[in-house]
Amino acid sequence: MSSKGRPRHAALSRERFRRPVVYDGSKGVYLTARLPAVDRSPSDASEWLNLLSPEAVRQMHREYIDAGSQIIQTNTFNGNRLRLEVYGLGDRVREVNLAAARLAREAAGEDVLVAGAIGPSGKLLAMGEVDERALLAAFAEQATALAEGGVDLFHLETMADLAEARAAVEGVRRASDLPLLLTMSFDTGKPEALRTMMGVTPAQLVEAAGEMGLFGLGANCGRSLEGYQEVVRALAQAQPEGVLIAKFNAGIPRVEGGQVVYDGTPERMAAYALWCAENSVGIIGGCCGSTPRHIEAMARALEQMA
Repeated sequence: MSSKGRPRHAALSRERFRRPVVYDGSKGVYLTARLPAVDRSPSDASEWLNLLSPEAVRQMHREYIDAGSQIIQTNTFNGNRLRLEVYGLGDRVREVNLAAARLAREAAGEDVLVAGAIGPSGKLLAMGEVDERALLAAFAEQATALAEGGVDLFHLETMADLAEARAAVEGVRRASDLPLLLTMSFDTGKPEALRTMMGVTPAQLVEAAGEMGLFGLGANCGRSLEGYQEVVRALAQAQPEGVLIAKFNAGIPRVEGGQVVYDGTPERMAAYALWCAENSVGIIGGCCGSTPRHIEAMARALEQMA
């Protein structure tokens, strides 16, 4: 079905997010941890599982929905051509993304929104590793397949460079007129001067998002729960026109017994969700290390808000 013909899109307004909406959690990290027996290398892109183990991906989406997610995200963070080429999947961009969108759409039904996840290219535009034309083509190609698969909106996430983010927005808009969310990873600097790896501040993101007419903006990944409170405050103080988004890691990762574990418990994530709701965040979810258990605790906490 064409992305421009689905009735839920017309009803997607910022008014819907005046009361916080629950987003889902980790995709690649969660899938990789659950599927050690699948015939794939640990270094493979988790997007490969959209084709290799579709039922596992579909089941993951169902678990997040059962936990209370009102928005789920496609398993396509590494789904652009520039990323997939690293994993030997550069000629399967459409196949990987189309499968991911259809799996999420099947799980979501008509009541849950599906966000087409688009991560950074993995190339530094500022260092000349890629040119803008190639970025635009890669993002448009991915967005075209996701839209064909039935997503309701797009989420450009974990961005560090505003120039690349602008290229991603333009690339997506060449493929679709669906609403756009943009989140950046503010993982550099002290609380009084937080920036992305490429030097972008929360205020600069808010200004750019307004110029681009984005539906929502915010932060994901990069820091612990407490480490992002100043980022949320700065984003809110800049008075964004779009819906404010917070999608953070479940604490700080560490290695135990050869496995990466996160110290953010469901209870801590629930407290974070309440804090975000009290600080103007309209879309609240988890990133690396978060699981359906974390999302369930967050959803329950938000349900109890007055």
